[in-house]
Amino acid sequence: MKTDILFTPVQIGDVELKNRIVMSPMNMGYTNPDGYAGDQTNAWYATRARGGFGLIITECIVANPYPWRGSESLNPLLCDAQNKYRYLSEVAEVVHSYKGAKIFAQVSPGWGRQGHPLPGHEEIASGAPSAIPMEIDPRYITKGWARQLSRLGFGESFDAVGGVEALQAMTDEQWESVKPMMKKYIEENGGEFAHIAFGQSPRELTIHEIEQMEDFMVEQVCAMYRLGYDGVELHTPHGYLLHQFLSPRSNHRTDRYGGSTENRCRVVTNIIERVRKLEGPDKPLGIRISGEEYLKDGLHHEEACKVVELLTQAGANFVNISQGSYEAFGKGFAPDGEGEFTQWAPGFKKASGGLPVITPDFMSPELAAEAVASGQTDLVSLGRQSIADPYWPAKVKAGRCKDIVRCARCQQCYMNLFESRWIRCAVNPTAGFEKYYPELWQDDGMMDQRAARFMERRRDLPQI
Repeated sequence: MKTDILFTPVQIGDVELKNRIVMSPMNMGYTNPDGYAGDQTNAWYATRARGGFGLIITECIVANPYPWRGSESLNPLLCDAQNKYRYLSEVAEVVHSYKGAKIFAQVSPGWGRQGHPLPGHEEIASGAPSAIPMEIDPRYITKGWARQLSRLGFGESFDAVGGVEALQAMTDEQWESVKPMMKKYIEENGGEFAHIAFGQSPRELTIHEIEQMEDFMVEQVCAMYRLGYDGVELHTPHGYLLHQFLSPRSNHRTDRYGGSTENRCRVVTNIIERVRKLEGPDKPLGIRISGEEYLKDGLHHEEACKVVELLTQAGANFVNISQGSYEAFGKGFAPDGEGEFTQWAPGFKKASGGLPVITPDFMSPELAAEAVASGQTDLVSLGRQSIADPYWPAKVKAGRCKDIVRCARCQQCYMNLFESRWIRCAVNPTAGFEKYYPELWQDDGMMDQRAARFMERRRDLPQI
């Protein structure tokens, strides 16, 4: 199938994208220790911009004034103070130097019950809508995750329950009978992963804290536009803090932030409406949302569509799809195959009244082109595949699809993150080392033209 449709322009708000290929937001952990963007951050994004992505969406940039934002083990970018701004603005400037590439900032108040207190603030429990701890359900494990967990020594626990397939097939009753054994095994042998798998009990946020969080999010979202970002995406999937407000599984409040779908959406609708009043109706301001949480009493697709409708009414003008949460970590946002997320696109497209929809989880150019050509989605995005091959768009455009380095779906990148290691890729040895290889991101684009003009101006200066 021809892939030309992937290289047609598309409009989001007042921004035109040169093509329909997006780099998904991914926390790579390359940030400097205090939350600043550094040389590796810039080299990482520059390599993908040079590779031809029309839109790059940043990793989750955390905007929260409180020390319960957690989890610092994932080392996120921060926009919690103005001293971060010049570093964040440089990221946007770097991406813009590549042939029409655009960049959206993904902004989040943090992890909530999926996080932990910051070092030095252990006495302050993570804040969440309700005091409900997070607990991963291993029945949602995938082949890639099973391979990585076995590498870390969890193979015996799988064997004890009859293997991975038996674990996946367990009923709720069967799982409850073996859960104590598996939990004990993970706690005793899981090291840092046990800290991720079983969250500490959060405390319920006060109304005042929620209002302060909204104020800060609005301030930082507006700052992203001033810092040069072409758009902003609110991070509302995967069981993180804003998702926790949306989901009936994690939000048991009885005040104006809980109960009905409208009340559970209130934090996000408040943020969107206030940003629109300050920035106008046309700047790209969208949401990323899980099409299905996959968990009993969670946010299911029908209600997620209602959420999209409400957020569209508040002023969102694009939707980026995901699925799952930490509790359904395998089946959720990192499945074994590709194309699984496309099933949620039609529902969100209808619920939003036809807004541009971004759908992830592609490796094959043909499948991506078919998804756009058939009207299933407006844009396709690559996450793990963009780690494996940052030049995917350029290779597709040049007709060199056979040269694409395909993601192995081995989950090494994810597991490295939870191991507090620098993220590496099993099929791309340069991933995480981009700053050491300028040839990966050097280009004949704007940056080099600026340098050439500067050098030309100094050529005939006398030596002094």
